[in-house]
Order: sequence, then C-alpha cells, then structure tokens
Amino acid sequence: MFKKILVTFVTSTHSGHTSDVAFELAKKFNSKITFLKCIMQPHPIFGFFHTKGEKESHKKELQEAEKSLHEIEDLAKKFDVSIKTLVESVESFPDFLVSYIEKNHTDLLIIDSHSLDEAAHQDHKATINKIFEEISCPFLTLK
Repeated sequence: MFKKILVTFVTSTHSGHTSDVAFELAKKFNSKITFLKCIMQPHPIFGFFHTKGEKESHKKELQEAEKSLHEIEDLAKKFDVSIKTLVESVESFPDFLVSYIEKNHTDLLIIDSHSLDEAAHQDHKATINKIFEEISCPFLTLK
C-alpha cells in the first residue's frame, strides 16, 4: 500500500515516536523510508550577501541535522529497516517538500510535529496547511 514513505521534520528537534511509527509501517507494508530534514537558508543581514558568520552558522546547522539523522540510521538497524536520509538547505520548506513529493512519487508523508511556543505554532500551522493543500498523497502528523 505505502511503498515510499517520506518522514520529515518541521521543527529543529524531533521525537523518537515518529521514527518508530515509520519503522513499524515500513515493516508492515515492506516500504522504503526516506528521512528528510530541511534547514532554512538564512536571509542575508545586509540584503545582498551572506556574512562569513551566517555561512558558518548555516553550515553548523546542516552538520547538526546530519548528526541527528545518523542517530535515526542506527535506530533503523535495530528495526531491520533500510532507510535513506537527506539534509537539504531550502528557501521555502513547503515549496521544496511539495516538489520533492511530486518528483519522488511519495505514497505517505509523515510529519513530526510537537509542541512549540505560540509564535512558532502559528507559523507551523500555516506551513502544515500549505503542504496539506498542495500534496496528493496521504498525510500523517505525529506528536
């Protein structure tokens, strides 16, 4: 039923519950899982170019994201499930995700979503709503 499962993280931190559910679904349906973590590209302070500090900070964020996905790879071995992990630097998370889903013919999208502060929560709701309106595959949000 779900041959290609995409698990993505909207917030910088994520729970183990999301990966556990994805692994269980993958075992049940013999699916391929891709874990995708998108890091937003920073807007330049000076308008036209990124400072050295901005570039280094963004590079550090990408490395931390890769590290967190390596931890998920270790978990996948325990579940005996093979996974693919991707870290992408994006300008618009919803636009990139919709494009990725269409390009890779994803059968199920799982989004890790957990409690945020009020300002981040409103932004998060808008992001989820935009994704939901534009994708054509089933969509599961986990906390």
